[in-house]
Amino acid sequence: MRLPWLVLALLWTLGGCGGTTRVVRLDTGRDSSVVHVPSSEGVARPIALDGDDLKTAVARLAGSLRLTQRPQEAARLLFEVGSRSGSYLFDARNRRLTPLGPGESLVAADALPFEVELTRAYLRWCERTHRQGDCLGLLKESPSVTGDARFALALALAKGAVMDELWEAVKGMAHPEAMMQAALWTAATYALLWTVPEPATKGVAAVLSAALIIYVGVDTFWELIQGFRNLMAESDRAVTFDELRDAGERFGKVMGRNAARAFVMLATAAIGCTGATLGAKLQGLPGASRAAVRAGSQAGVVYSAVGQVETVAVAADGFTFALAPGAVAMSSQGPRGTGASQHGIRAWGSYSGFKNAMGSAGPGKQWHHIVEQTPGNVNRFGPDAIHNTENVIAIDKQIHERISAFYSSKQRIAGGKVVREWLREQSYEQQRDFGLQILRQFGAIP
Repeated sequence: MRLPWLVLALLWTLGGCGGTTRVVRLDTGRDSSVVHVPSSEGVARPIALDGDDLKTAVARLAGSLRLTQRPQEAARLLFEVGSRSGSYLFDARNRRLTPLGPGESLVAADALPFEVELTRAYLRWCERTHRQGDCLGLLKESPSVTGDARFALALALAKGAVMDELWEAVKGMAHPEAMMQAALWTAATYALLWTVPEPATKGVAAVLSAALIIYVGVDTFWELIQGFRNLMAESDRAVTFDELRDAGERFGKVMGRNAARAFVMLATAAIGCTGATLGAKLQGLPGASRAAVRAGSQAGVVYSAVGQVETVAVAADGFTFALAPGAVAMSSQGPRGTGASQHGIRAWGSYSGFKNAMGSAGPGKQWHHIVEQTPGNVNRFGPDAIHNTENVIAIDKQIHERISAFYSSKQRIAGGKVVREWLREQSYEQQRDFGLQILRQFGAIP
């Protein structure tokens, strides 16, 4: 049986205890690095993404992708990693791994009985989910589900409903199975990079890491790395499909739906990219406007410069970003609650914090939230996405009162509902676009 070169890392766990404040250390190539302490005010949760956001992103990305019949190999080339190799004997009774001696090799052709049954169970699962044959492309390089394929299958099972949403997004395309397989193998191969001792990512993987940290938050990303490691270890020990599914479901609870959608979306965006081209793609993805606000508070970098992150490594107290020369970085140093600045964008954990820092809107003016500061919006998107200098603007007092009255009225554009009630069901981007449209309509902005 072929088991991974990562097997030596199975018992390695990331340090740190509960309650530890994790930082992002920014290495700008100067004499000393910048230590950024991520904001803890309302930004710990992942950016809220729904199924439509994932479908929109995949549909937009798919047109520019060149898909291959060998997605596993393509993912290894993308992240510049070799295949997992090394020969091991596996005792199914006690589930112990025994490396073979130098020069020894396994009897090549025949898979072990449990591998055969696991493979059959996988193919039956594909059939139950109304997909064809080897639906995840796990058997492209081996006739049975072994090695990385076990991890990829467990990861797919962990994402469950999100993978179903991905299938809904691609099933009308010319080659939907190829798209699914490319997204899964890109995500799985990337995740495996974090399961080695002293893990680090570089190139496109580093940009993907920085983007994920911004989308899901530093603490959630830290937990995901530990989850990847546990999932890899459990996947390599699993004998049955049910054991793989149980391992996947445990990890799925750690990941959560929003983080899973962000992971799938960003991994899909990374297919065929360099770090620079992925950085450019990030600007057009769902959640990008919220990510732009969070980038400074969570990662200490300007979102438009994420493509200039050259490496991301686990440090004892968090993560270390190595930035290309000239990349824009910032520090969270300064009085707490003063907001994180990023090309003029500053964010706070509350509206009172915003007003204390920004003061009056000016004579005859009032502060106006483009995306409203309703409790539902604050809970869904986080206060930093609501109380920031890109979402709160000063407008004429009389115009502000007219807009507020409009939002409280029933309108045809809202299907006869009260505008505010209809709007709260929309995504952040949809609410922002509508808010800007109304500001123009009422003459508040050109």
